[in-house]
Amino acid sequence: QYMDMPKVSDSFRTFSGYFRSLPAVYNMDSAEMIRKSGLERSYYYQVMKGKRNPGRDKVMRLCLAAGLGLKETTRALELSGNAMLYPRRRRDIILTVAINQKAGVDDTNLLLFKYGEEPLE
Repeated sequence: QYMDMPKVSDSFRTFSGYFRSLPAVYNMDSAEMIRKSGLERSYYYQVMKGKRNPGRDKVMRLCLAAGLGLKETTRALELSGNAMLYPRRRRDIILTVAINQKAGVDDTNLLLFKYGEEPLE
């Protein structure tokens, strides 16, 4: 039975709780996070209060804005109920490169556009 249980690396059960606990996010004020992520103010606060569950691109925007690494981004995607980055999908490879290079949302969208992929919504 123990082997069938998924391995959980932390005690968080929600995206918002996990995301707000990360040092990079905790040290950044909400206005800066909203500006860097490009999310609407009301949507951002709804997500942070746990009233809305963000889609995959919105989670990516938040993670890129916070400058999170691949491990933190993967956990954020998992907790938000979104698909993790898949190394065989071209768009996901580009997103992984952007994460590893600590690119912001705008630079990531330029990179996606350069390779003919859809930008982050």
